[in-house]
Amino acid sequence: MIKLLWNTQNQIVPKPSDSKYKELSRNHIWGVYHKNNSEKWILEVLNKIKFKKITNENEIDNDDILIVVDSSIENKIEFYNKLKLICSKLFLIHLGDETGSYNLSTIYQNCTHVWRAFCSNKYFKNENISCLPIGYKSGVIKNNNYKKKYKWSFVGTPHKSSRHDLLFQLSNIKPFFCHKTQEFNKKIIDVNKMSEILSSTEFMPCPNGFVHPETYRLYEALECDCIPIVENAYKYYDRLFPNNPFIKIDKWSEAGELIKSWNDEQIKRKRNECISWWGNQKKIIQSFIEDKII
Repeated sequence: MIKLLWNTQNQIVPKPSDSKYKELSRNHIWGVYHKNNSEKWILEVLNKIKFKKITNENEIDNDDILIVVDSSIENKIEFYNKLKLICSKLFLIHLGDETGSYNLSTIYQNCTHVWRAFCSNKYFKNENISCLPIGYKSGVIKNNNYKKKYKWSFVGTPHKSSRHDLLFQLSNIKPFFCHKTQEFNKKIIDVNKMSEILSSTEFMPCPNGFVHPETYRLYEALECDCIPIVENAYKYYDRLFPNNPFIKIDKWSEAGELIKSWNDEQIKRKRNECISWWGNQKKIIQSFIEDKII
């Protein structure tokens, strides 16, 4: 039987007296965050797999095929050693680990195959590891009742010079929507409002994340039929998605010039290209996962 264990939220809930209180507390918060925000995306990419959801390893029988969705796995070596002995096949969907600073080879070697978010150079050519887009936040959905009234939108933390430049370069292009937060996941817009904004936006500037190029913003834009504009400095998306239709810029001034110059027909053509590409890309991911697991 194929079973699915979502394990990100099963982190140790620390006590203030614990020697690693800060680390354990951070891991627990992030684990719950991944469960709340990534579940819809992960279930979509697993759409072609029939599985039974379980809540802990005690529900695993000998010879089960197990899919584990997890984070902070660097602290769970013994857990994965145990799973390796029980399951006929063990598949890991690894969320988080944006910095890629841990040596996870011991755990990854226990798995039949690994899908991980936030890929880096050392994983792109690893036959046992595949790069999985981090996807969109659960609850974000296209709303066809809204017209594209904003030329561009930005919702997030302006924590890098690039993001400040983005806001400066695009500030004279109206109408736009901008909601700045002071800290990640603080004073954020709820998903219903976010869906409304995205569904009302033509172009979505997608600056690199705090550590890694990927952010939820790109995939939420694609879900809501926005045209994403990404930074091209690392050419990351060309490696993750060869022949993708994203608009790529080296300077945000280029994005401003483009937004101002494109006519309605160019916008419509690019939007339809992105819609078609994203729908097909999700089918490719689903089929690849099915081929590996079944």
